[in-house]
Amino acid sequence: MKKNITTAILVSSLFVGGTAFAQSPQVALPSAGLTPESSFYFLDRLGENLRQFFTFNPEAKAKLQIEFAGERIAEIKIMVEKKGVNAKGLAIAESLLQANVAYAAEIVSEEKISGKDVSALAKTLNDKFDARDKLLEQTFKDAKAQLKAQRKEIKTNLLAEARRVGDTAQIAVLETQLNDIDGQIDALGQKKDQLENSLQNEQNKIEDEMSEADQEKEEVEAIQDAEEELAEKQAEGVTIPAEALGRFNSLLSQAKAALAAGNSKNAEQLAEQAQDALDIEEQEAEEAEEAVEAEEPEEVDEPEEAEEQQEADEKDNEKDNSQNSNSSNQGDQNTNKTEDNE
Repeated sequence: MKKNITTAILVSSLFVGGTAFAQSPQVALPSAGLTPESSFYFLDRLGENLRQFFTFNPEAKAKLQIEFAGERIAEIKIMVEKKGVNAKGLAIAESLLQANVAYAAEIVSEEKISGKDVSALAKTLNDKFDARDKLLEQTFKDAKAQLKAQRKEIKTNLLAEARRVGDTAQIAVLETQLNDIDGQIDALGQKKDQLENSLQNEQNKIEDEMSEADQEKEEVEAIQDAEEELAEKQAEGVTIPAEALGRFNSLLSQAKAALAAGNSKNAEQLAEQAQDALDIEEQEAEEAEEAVEAEEPEEVDEPEEAEEQQEADEKDNEKDNSQNSNSSNQGDQNTNKTEDNE
């Protein structure tokens, strides 16, 4: 009965636009320090291993893994910002990040097997990682936005100017750069999805050990996140077609209904699907816009060489006309002299 009352309160708060609980605390990433690209990165890892070795309390050790996960995310952020998705140390940081979260989940499982109540620990770990995971998501989002800005600058300014003056060599270079940027954007999206999926699998293991009330709050937060994302996109001026908006609203309504029925896991999945639907729609809209731009004929001015050649041809024609006129006048003069002699 108590569970049903709690669920009813949480669900009703969604429909009236209230907030039933505090959101995950906002945190700042720690200093990245050395990254896996550095030859001295092993020193950073050695320090972490020593801290872990001398931490004997299982709960403290689990929390330490989430702290290390924050450092891995900071390293990923630095490398992606500086060298993009092809940074050579990126795979190492991603692997270590997954290992940190997996080890935290393993500690929670071991503590439960030993007979301890791990619901509070699971809630603490989940909240701490949620806050850091949002920063990881923002890192990939910012990197994608930066690549898109570079692509727009090349297409609208540099490439347009190169076509205007007929610089074929520069056109080829810029088109190669555009293809490279498109490849980086695709790779960035794939890497983000792969990393988030692998992390979500481990985080789910932690979340499963939370109390039922805390799990329900987690699902409510997932629904609120979806609503906030819709509001952000609308505030940014993103056009969402009626069909896509209807699909989003349908999934969100199903999520709320599932939560009201006590099916919290299904509610979270539906809320995440609603968010994914918005992201997919935005990506498809961008691709459609780019396709239209690619089909539009370029307004290309005549290159300078062609203009110079045209001017030269006109001068030659004027010169030929002048010579023809002189020849005609000379012929008339010769005819007149002949007539006078006769």
